[in-house]
Order: sequence, then C-alpha cells, then structure tokens
Amino acid sequence: MAQTLEPLRLAALTNMEAGQLIKRHLADFGTIDPALLTNAPFNKYVQALASQSVVYEKALAQIQKNEETDKIASADSERDTATEAFSRTLKLYAVSDVAEEVEASKSLSILFGTFKNLAKLNYEAESIAIDKLVSELTSRAYSAKVSLLQIDRYVQRMKTTNDKFKAMFGNRMVVEASAETYNMKVVRKETLDKYSEFAAYILAMAAAVNTPLFETSLNLLNTARKYYSDMLARRATPKTEKKETPTQ
Repeated sequence: MAQTLEPLRLAALTNMEAGQLIKRHLADFGTIDPALLTNAPFNKYVQALASQSVVYEKALAQIQKNEETDKIASADSERDTATEAFSRTLKLYAVSDVAEEVEASKSLSILFGTFKNLAKLNYEAESIAIDKLVSELTSRAYSAKVSLLQIDRYVQRMKTTNDKFKAMFGNRMVVEASAETYNMKVVRKETLDKYSEFAAYILAMAAAVNTPLFETSLNLLNTARKYYSDMLARRATPKTEKKETPTQ
C-alpha cells in the first residue's frame, strides 16, 4: 500500500495556527515509544524542530506585544482627550455671564493648574496624577463647584478612561528583558521549511523501510494535518442561507 502525506495548505494557516500545528506534532512525537527512537536523523529533526518552535513562539510573543503596545497607546490618547475636554470646559465657564460660574471655574482652574502637562508625563505618573485630580474634584472642597458647572460627566470621563488605561497597562504582556528582535516572516518560513523537510523525510522512510517508528510517525503527521486541513476547508466554505419552501 502506497504511503501518502495528508495534503495541507501551510500558507493558508495564520501565524498562530502554524505555531499550534508544530506544537501539536512535537507533542504527538513525544508519545512515541522511546524504544523506537533509534533513527539518528529522525531524532535530529525532532530536536531541530523543537528549537525552531521556541524561536517561533518568541516571534509570536513579539507580535502580540506590539499589538498590546498599540492598544495601550490608544487608551492613553483617550484619557489625554478626556483631560483636554475638562480643561476646555473650564475655559468656557471662565467667560460665563454668571458670577458664581466664573468663580467656580476660577477655583477649579487653579486646582487643575497644579496638574500641568499631564499628557507629557510617563504612563504611570499620568495615571497617578489623574487619580489624584479626580479625587480632589470629587472631594468636599470641590464637588459642589463641579456640580454647579454641571461638569460631573467630564470628571467621570477622566476617571473612566484612566481606569481603562490602568487595567490595560497593568495586564500588559510580560516579555523577556532582551534586545532580541524577530522577523516573523523569516521565522515562519524557516520553521515551515524545516517542518516540510521533516515531513518529507518521514514519508520517504515510511515508503522505503516502513518500520514501526516511521509508520507511527506518518500516522501522527497525517492525523494532525487532516485536522488542520479540515479546519481550512470549513473556513473557505461560504455559509449558505436556508431557503424557505414556498407555500402552495
């Protein structure tokens, strides 16, 4: 019986899926009876693929870190806009024709002035400063003035956007303190090239010698490859709307 390799469009896999495929294969190969692992090239391929998988995971982590950094920067921009909105509102009431509003605006502006250049502070310093500002604005000394000007929502907006930022910043991905950088495109190609070379070796040896090691390995390869191939097929198949049967 001819040995075959389950077809799989590796190029169609996302970076995450490709990494999962390699990890799946390595886990599967780890279940092989150690007594069968007597083929030196096979063992060398497994070790090389395992090492490449580590590099691949680091490259993935770098992508995720960059995405997280962008989200954090966006959240920081939102809270900067919130503090700017509060500042502009105070300036509007500074030219009010109601004396009490002018006085309240002046008092709040003096307080706000002690928190100059919030947007220029580092992330954590800005978080602390906005927390302190909101705390002051909601204190007994200033809350009545905030209510008089009906700008509670601007204070709440600063708190909400700052809390959102702190949550994202506090949960940011922890990465190794390393200067290493990875080109995902290059790492992916190297990883999948090594994987394809290994798969071809297993197929060739299964056809040539058909020992338990290569028979088992090929079965494991094909099981995982079929799973991912089926997944890609489902993704490519458009969902068809169920047609209603016309009434007679």
